[in-house]
Amino acid sequence: MKHDQVTNFIFRGLLAGHSIRDMQSAGLLRTPSTNEKERTDIDLFAPLSDTVRNGAIYMQRCYRLLFVLENLVREFITEVFVEKDGAEWFEKRANAAMKGKVSDRRQQETKNQWHTGRNDHPVYYIDFGDLVLLLQNHWAEFKDLIPNQAWAVSRLQDAERTRNVIAHTNVLSDDEVVRLEMHVRDWIRQVR
Repeated sequence: MKHDQVTNFIFRGLLAGHSIRDMQSAGLLRTPSTNEKERTDIDLFAPLSDTVRNGAIYMQRCYRLLFVLENLVREFITEVFVEKDGAEWFEKRANAAMKGKVSDRRQQETKNQWHTGRNDHPVYYIDFGDLVLLLQNHWAEFKDLIPNQAWAVSRLQDAERTRNVIAHTNVLSDDEVVRLEMHVRDWIRQVR
């Protein structure tokens, strides 16, 4: 083979490799799967529109970021209150509305035993916005751990708006993903 033919062959091989990866990431070409669950998901999503399939792929990372932030905040609040009040801190620190949500949601889980329940601790039954209230209502317990109340409240309120978009299966803009990632990094740096 001549030098030009070899160069052309190599170039076409590189282009083909990039094209395959692009098509796989867009959901247009099946990616080799390593397990049965991945193969099932690919088959399940195959008939979907490009918009839905690509949105699902894009939003996977957003959900993971939200999952980390929300659970980091829940764990942080729990750790602070356990240190101050012991394991039964929720009874002392939660307001009546929060306790009511826990009771109602546990009753619903009892009625719907076919569905997986939540973590046992009451902090996992309250709304994300209730975490902000716990910080605000008991600021004295957090003031030495967080720069200031406005810092925590603004980040959590931003994250709650983002959470609502994610929970209602909408696609976040790139700017909102960057903001969510920034909030996750801020919280990790501050409390871990």
